Amino acid sequence: MRSRGLVAVLGAAMLLFPAAASAQEPDQVTGLTVTQDVGFATLKWDPVAGATDYQIERAPIGTPDTTAGTVVGVWQPQRTVTPDKPAFADSGFKLGDGFRWRVRARFGTGTAAVLKPYSTAVSATTLGHPGPAELLTAWEKRDAAATEVASRVYTSAAEEETFAAALDAASDRFRRVELTRTIQNRPLDLYIIGYPKPPDTAAEISAKPTYWVNCNVHGNEASGRETCFTMARQLSTTTDPAILDMLSKITVLIMPSSNPDGRALNQRGNSTGQDLNRDHALIEQAETKAQAQLLRDYTPDVSIDNHEGDSEDLPILSARHLNVYEPLFQEGKSMVIDWMYGAAATSGWWMGPYSTGGDSHEGILRNTGALKNGISMLGEARAAPGTTRPAEGGTNTRPNEQRKAYGHLWENWEGLRYFNARLASIVALNKASAAYQAGDTINRTVLRGSYPWPLTPSVGANPSDQPDVDTPLAERILDPRPCGYFMTQADYTAPRTSMSPTPIQAGSIEQRLAIHGIKVVPWGSGVLVPLKQPLGGLVAPMLDSASVLPMLRTAVRYYGSCDGATVGGTVPATLSLSLGAPAVLGPFLPGVEKEYVTSSDATVTSTAGDATLTVSDAGPTPGHLVNGTFSLAQPLQMQAKTGAFTALGASPLTLFTYTGPVSGDVVTLGFKQAIGRTDPLRTGTYSKTLTFTLSTTNP
Repeated sequence: MRSRGLVAVLGAAMLLFPAAASAQEPDQVTGLTVTQDVGFATLKWDPVAGATDYQIERAPIGTPDTTAGTVVGVWQPQRTVTPDKPAFADSGFKLGDGFRWRVRARFGTGTAAVLKPYSTAVSATTLGHPGPAELLTAWEKRDAAATEVASRVYTSAAEEETFAAALDAASDRFRRVELTRTIQNRPLDLYIIGYPKPPDTAAEISAKPTYWVNCNVHGNEASGRETCFTMARQLSTTTDPAILDMLSKITVLIMPSSNPDGRALNQRGNSTGQDLNRDHALIEQAETKAQAQLLRDYTPDVSIDNHEGDSEDLPILSARHLNVYEPLFQEGKSMVIDWMYGAAATSGWWMGPYSTGGDSHEGILRNTGALKNGISMLGEARAAPGTTRPAEGGTNTRPNEQRKAYGHLWENWEGLRYFNARLASIVALNKASAAYQAGDTINRTVLRGSYPWPLTPSVGANPSDQPDVDTPLAERILDPRPCGYFMTQADYTAPRTSMSPTPIQAGSIEQRLAIHGIKVVPWGSGVLVPLKQPLGGLVAPMLDSASVLPMLRTAVRYYGSCDGATVGGTVPATLSLSLGAPAVLGPFLPGVEKEYVTSSDATVTSTAGDATLTVSDAGPTPGHLVNGTFSLAQPLQMQAKTGAFTALGASPLTLFTYTGPVSGDVVTLGFKQAIGRTDPLRTGTYSKTLTFTLSTTNP
């Protein structure tokens, strides 16, 4: 097995050149090369001075140069950070097939464009599906079928189950966990992958660097789901030393179907119609509750969620909400602009900022993830072919599906490579973010509003392409910020209904704050949610009455001290037992059947969490009154308060149990001695010294 970078592949990249090159013509492209990766081929060539753009032609391997192929791509220099280094990622073909590629320059646009001669051709066989053939998904197997089809059915839920079970059986690196069930009773699974095996518990995963890929947020955007099946198999079966080294340091979490009902219905939202990528703060839906628990328990350091949309091959954007720790925002921005854009340019993909989703909505996962102290990036794949990929035919045609899926696959691997390269810095930064949110240096909080996003020249379909500005409104800036939000106990615990198109029970504020992992403290007749805590940046957007989508409208900004005033005293540990006057029975009458009853008392004081009053008899003939060497035939019986009389014996007898502290409690102790008509009695006094003990297991 060989690899390019950290992407495990089967087969080797291959360059084949014609035996003889034709004579060079004016403005003819030169220096054309091709290299292979999983699901795409990167073509590179020398730029032609003054060219407007370039056409990329593909034909089956062996096609003569005199026979035209299909123009599969148009490379435009304004869509990359390296306009002087042309590179095009050709995708949409059947994996494992061989092709001939040529490139030509165009001068001008439209019908007036002048087409220059094609370059000398290069030929190669593309890489097949990575990993063991018996572990391919149903979607991949349909690609491998001999009969070409216009579009392929994505992997079904039943086929997903077959794939996951086979991968689980084949690899010790792979473990599948069901996080929840959807409203329509479909499982929401998480794949946990590590080397030589994944950590056993959530706490162990949280303690290690962790990378999360969330693959199918919107049900009708299914290419990312197929990507994640492939990535899970690559991670679970590769022998590439570089990947295994990375996997020994980083636990990878893959959620292939984060919206199972939406996938089954082939719709954007889940079965209630809720857009799940607007519900990561309110968490009214089962799917988003499960993902909030994942963020709480596994604490991923870097996460990517896959979507389809916008105008580039792979539009991306990181968190921008102004409550995000500023160095964390800068790191996410650097991941996008400094790392991903450059890597995409090298591999031939076009990346630009996601231009229609720049807002600071706290319920969008890339924002929620950073407000929970992690690097979080949205990764789109352009749904339509667009002018740059004229041969795809249309949305969800076979070539279109291939390009989206394998673009996402490259993107998800590149995110992992970025994390691996900056692992120590990112882990430290995420911890610093949590400490900052819980510290005393924050003066303001913002309900909504974004950090500005810089314009990167020559990236995007338009030269001035950049995300929305999303400047915060004045009424959504709280400066100074409150120390917390107060709500009554009734508001805190009341069941609530979701805001989804089909309303459902969303759970109480109490339940949902606990799922997030947000600290709440009792406060008078209600509770207080302080902002000074690791998830403090999320509190005001969720609870303030002026927020766009708060959980409730009746929480009150609290500007006092959320730490409260300190006054109190110390209670020393105390276990005190004092006994009253000795108990007297009798006189005992020989030959008369009778029960003799008397009482005494004991006073109990205990500061322990529990306490037990017992009596024991350590003397001769335990449990029986004695007179010298003689003892009564029947045992002495005892009770405390209104309890039943019980015979004493050799073992201690429990008289009464306290479940909390008690002060000066007077306990009536009852004694009963039964004498039978024929029981022998010796002249003298029958007595016994009993030991009473007050003990605790919770001092």
